[in-house]
Amino acid sequence: MASSVKKFLSATLFEYETQKVIAISSYKIGLIYRGIQMLIVTYVIGWVMLREKGYQSFETVVSGVTTKLKGLEYTNFTEIPSIGDRIWDVADWAVPPQMNSAFFVTTNVVITKNQSQTTCEEDKDNKWHAKCSSDSDCIKGHVHGLGWGVRTGRCLNSTREEGLRICEIYGWCPTEQDVLPLGEGKILMTRVQNFTVLIKNSVEFPKFGVKRRNILSNMGKNYLRGCNYRPDHEMDKYCPIFRLGDIIKYGQAISPETAKQVWITGGMVAIDIHWECNFDYDEEECKPDYKFRNLEDGHVGRGWNFRHAYHYVEDGVHRRTLVKAYGIQFFISVTGRGGKFDVLNFTMNLGSGLALLTLATVLCDIIVLNIMRKRKKYRQAKIDKETSSPR
Repeated sequence: MASSVKKFLSATLFEYETQKVIAISSYKIGLIYRGIQMLIVTYVIGWVMLREKGYQSFETVVSGVTTKLKGLEYTNFTEIPSIGDRIWDVADWAVPPQMNSAFFVTTNVVITKNQSQTTCEEDKDNKWHAKCSSDSDCIKGHVHGLGWGVRTGRCLNSTREEGLRICEIYGWCPTEQDVLPLGEGKILMTRVQNFTVLIKNSVEFPKFGVKRRNILSNMGKNYLRGCNYRPDHEMDKYCPIFRLGDIIKYGQAISPETAKQVWITGGMVAIDIHWECNFDYDEEECKPDYKFRNLEDGHVGRGWNFRHAYHYVEDGVHRRTLVKAYGIQFFISVTGRGGKFDVLNFTMNLGSGLALLTLATVLCDIIVLNIMRKRKKYRQAKIDKETSSPR
């Protein structure tokens, strides 16, 4: 027992290992060794230092965005009383006028004029819950979540669909008839594709004390009056003025069928602004890159619409014009990163990369001592065990 303990202590506590260098003349192991070293050096220089800029420290962008829309539409549909002969300027089709990093453009509308709070029949599109055969089916005071008002307790003959009896309500009357003015598949505002939006984007990199704008210093007033964004043009690819039609045209994942439908029933589109800046060079080279994406996926529930109203008083009666606006909701997102040379990051990444070179020795030792045909000979030559007794 005592001898076993002594042997264990001798093997664990009283043993010292030192490196022994053996020169092995082998083309095969030499090529493997230098090949691994080359891979490590290539990784450190090519990926860590150049691709990932391991010699720099980085700062994410702090951003602010405003938009300004311009465009004029003229519709001449006198046979459609709700639309008629009218001019649509930016105050009519940009609702609401200001949003946080977003803007909405109306492309189609359903207008219900001269509504007032009185009694009328429920909308026939709600007949599945408002259809009736007698007054007892229309409970007085009942409010349905999808209806247009509170029921009066009367069952009426519908004036909108022959043979239909439907409950009477008290609410904003007449109720909306949710039918596109030109029918399905037709665009109401054909000029909307030529409307433009000026996007002003100011960014800051606080760590480096750098501020930039997407309106570049070499863009004068005359240039901004006439430029439109073009991704394949050397100068115009930085123009901050965009045709709405071009945003849809250049958008990723926007097929021709989707592009046509989006002008009719609306949709959601993202405008991505990305700043990738290297402040080891001139700050003027820090410029934005624009990308556009369709945010809708699938075929059910596509499009974008909401309702708003214009209220007024006529002959002492409170009235309103209800507008169901179909359109495109544009969301603006800004991302970015700025980098600059940093001694600490450079030395840490370089040191970590050089430390990886020891991996070549470890892998070659495994091959020499465990895989090669002369592994027993190399193991005996590499590992010597000397035992000495204390004097």
